[in-house]
Amino acid sequence: MADQLKAAAVAELREADVIAYLRRNPRMLNAHPDVLAALTPETRFEAETVVVDMQRFVVERLRRQVDDLKASSDRLVTTTRSNMSLVERTMECALALMYARDFEELGQILADDLPTHLSVDAVAIGFETDQIPADGGHVINKLAPGTVDRVMGGNALARIRSETEGTAALYGASAGIVRSDVLIALADGEGMPVGLFGVGCRTPGHFDPQQGTELIAFLAHVTRYAVGRWWTLQL
Repeated sequence: MADQLKAAAVAELREADVIAYLRRNPRMLNAHPDVLAALTPETRFEAETVVVDMQRFVVERLRRQVDDLKASSDRLVTTTRSNMSLVERTMECALALMYARDFEELGQILADDLPTHLSVDAVAIGFETDQIPADGGHVINKLAPGTVDRVMGGNALARIRSETEGTAALYGASAGIVRSDVLIALADGEGMPVGLFGVGCRTPGHFDPQQGTELIAFLAHVTRYAVGRWWTLQL
């Protein structure tokens, strides 16, 4: 009797050890499918039922993993397509800015074409100066000295404001609808003062502080170049 109890205790301990090990290493059966196949009994119905249940569990878990991978793949494809579309639209905007024939056309591109192409509500550029070309008043906003440092919070080249109220000095009449924006600081040089480029949206949280600003920064500097072409010719 004592030997039987000892054998039962050893068997129970071994089973507990196996269960504990499997809990610590949940991927063991995935890495060794031959072990799972070896668990299939040939004679005992109860054990066979247990194995069938285990196989069902493994299959369901693998199916969930496949579904998760498919969902991740779909999200990646959607994001990639969206990014490619944004890149194409940004390039189109850049070409339109560079081919603008005068300040009037440039102003139309900034006020109408860029917001439409970028799916935003306002695009604006301003410089810390009182001397701007006579024809550039509807394109270039005058910023008070120190505005760029104050708005950007120091030496930052880009700033995303997820929820904000539009800066009136930059956005002008459109400031009232801006509730989220991206700001790009423009350094002085080539006969132009320090400036600020802004892209604003009426939806709070439209711009996320974690998102990249490379494309908007690129567009900001193209806009500065386009403005500078006519600015330096007319001053």
